[in-house]
Amino acid sequence: MRPFLAFAGHGRLAPLAGLVATLLVAGCQPEAAEEVSGKDEAAPRAVWVVPAAPAAPPAYALSGTVRARVEVPLAFRVGGKIAERLVDAGTRVERGEAIARLDMTDLSASLRAEEAREKAAQAQARQLDDDLERIVALRDKGHVSQSALDAAQAAADAARETLKAARESSTLARNRLDYAVLTADADGVVTSVSAEPGEVVTAGQPVVHVARDAAREVEVAVPEARVGLLSRASASVTLWADPDRVYPARLRELSPQADSAARSFAARFTIDAPADTARLGMSATVRLADDAPVPGVSVPLSAVWYDGSQAKVWRAGAASDHVSAVPVKVLRLTAETALVEGGLDAGDLVVSMGAHRLDAETPVRVVLHGGAATVTVGALK
Repeated sequence: MRPFLAFAGHGRLAPLAGLVATLLVAGCQPEAAEEVSGKDEAAPRAVWVVPAAPAAPPAYALSGTVRARVEVPLAFRVGGKIAERLVDAGTRVERGEAIARLDMTDLSASLRAEEAREKAAQAQARQLDDDLERIVALRDKGHVSQSALDAAQAAADAARETLKAARESSTLARNRLDYAVLTADADGVVTSVSAEPGEVVTAGQPVVHVARDAAREVEVAVPEARVGLLSRASASVTLWADPDRVYPARLRELSPQADSAARSFAARFTIDAPADTARLGMSATVRLADDAPVPGVSVPLSAVWYDGSQAKVWRAGAASDHVSAVPVKVLRLTAETALVEGGLDAGDLVVSMGAHRLDAETPVRVVLHGGAATVTVGALK
């Protein structure tokens, strides 16, 4: 009894005695400690999975501008001073509608002069025809010679040809007077104005530019690396003013020569969009979807992890409570997905989050990301 009383009474050894007593009590309960440890190891870890999706063809977007398929400059066919311009930029015009007029003073005088020449030629031809008839009658009676008849015949023929020339000159003068009024040759909208009233213009000098009401087109610059894609890709167009609506498009024109500065090719895509929706000059986006078959499957970017230099993903089996590592080859990366090929098929469940915290020995409980319910893999208790 004495050693025990001495040990208990020593102030410095009292905490040590308490620690020893605690260890002795814990050592007497081995079964309880093993039960707690076993419970922690058996708890499965919840992981999010998604099915691997079939590889979608890559899509490329090109920015462009809405243009009219046909935009032509309109000009007078005769020169003169512009007396009146009836349209401005943005004015809608119909076929045959007057756009501008020239001063017609000189053209009207020219027409009157040609008409006077025509009348004179007509009178001259009539007189020579009458002379020819009289000479023919006298020749039949033997009063005039054959040479006189021949001369009368030649004069009458020349008069008739002169009359024809005078009539053609009158027609040309009349046409020039009609050309003094510039009219629209098709329905459309005036995009720009190049001449003002009072300006003297020459024949063929543009006065206005008119975009015809035909199919709308989107003009884009295609990088040289994407030119080969145009022959096999399907195209669609969205307007920046209405991004929710998609218009089917088709390639109509591709420049045979690249731009010397940008090294890109000008291309025009036709769209079936009404003129009031696809206004000229609007910004648009042309999307090209490659129709060629694409190998591999698409998985979330977070599903790919690396074991050294080898890319892998965790696949959840349908009859196992563990995941298995599947080596893959990364073909292409986007902002959110990775296109891979290897031992994965479309529809296989892959771990989409926390892939770097798993190993093949960790029990898991699979939760379908975005699904309505939990998908449990294996018979877990």
